[in-house]
Order: sequence, then structure tokens, then C-alpha cells
Amino acid sequence: MKKVLLVLILAALSLGVNAQTGSKEVMPKIGYQTELERFGIGVEGRYFLTDNIRLAPGLTFLLPKNHITGFDVDVNVHYVFPLQNGLSVYPFIGGAMLNNRISYEGVSDKGTDFGFNIGAGVQYDITDNGYLNLEFKYTFVDGKDPAYIMLGYGIKF
Repeated sequence: MKKVLLVLILAALSLGVNAQTGSKEVMPKIGYQTELERFGIGVEGRYFLTDNIRLAPGLTFLLPKNHITGFDVDVNVHYVFPLQNGLSVYPFIGGAMLNNRISYEGVSDKGTDFGFNIGAGVQYDITDNGYLNLEFKYTFVDGKDPAYIMLGYGIKF
């Protein structure tokens, strides 16, 4: 039930944001999760609500390690501070849904946890429509509390 509710909330947010004026971005990313020491690949959408505030929903697939596979869903709110020469920094907060599945010798189990994200990032414009992005995020979840470091390349529309 929690998964269905979160998916409905994400869908409603993205429909409402698409009706807003402002730039839209998509960012493929790769990185590392500290808790289970796994590499991840993902994609994040970014929608500017104002000149400095953007909504950033994202999906990250965490590669299997020790028979555990992960799939995380995030929705974060960034406050972007443009500096100079295409450099920007941003703190953010948000929510996360962490899904893990273990499969070993014919036995499988899965679990879903909800958490709170806090982090910061930096982005550097390479072209008018593309930028490099580096982000650090910490997710507060019952007893797990993973940290993530992600590198991405964003494309502006």
C-alpha cells in the first residue's frame, strides 16, 4: 500500500510540475552507496519551480552485491545558488523509498523502507545545454542510514 501511495504522489507532483513554466533537465548518473558498498546507476529529472528552487525526482538501481539488489526512488527539493562562470551549488532535502531484494540459493526476500534525504551538490555548465554534477546525499532510514556519492551529466531542455 505504501508503494502505491508513493507512486501516486510522484505522478501527481510530476504532472503539476510539467504545467509550470521553467527549465527542465534530465541527468543520467553513476555512483556509490556506502551502507552495503554497492555501485549504482540512475536517472534524475529536474524541474525549476522558481529561478532557484527545483524539484528533483530520481531513480537509482543499485547493482547486486552479496546477493542483495537495490532500487531507490527519491524526490528532493534543491535550492540552487548560482556562483560564477557556470558554477552552482545547492543544498537539498527530500524523501526516499529504498527497496532491497535478497536472493540466495533459491530463497528470496524483499523489503521497503522510507527515509529522509539531506545533502548537497555542485554543478558546472560545460555547454549551454549540458553540465557535470557531483552530489553527496545522506538518507536517514531505520538503522541503515546510507550515504551516496553520485556523478552525473545533466541535459537541459
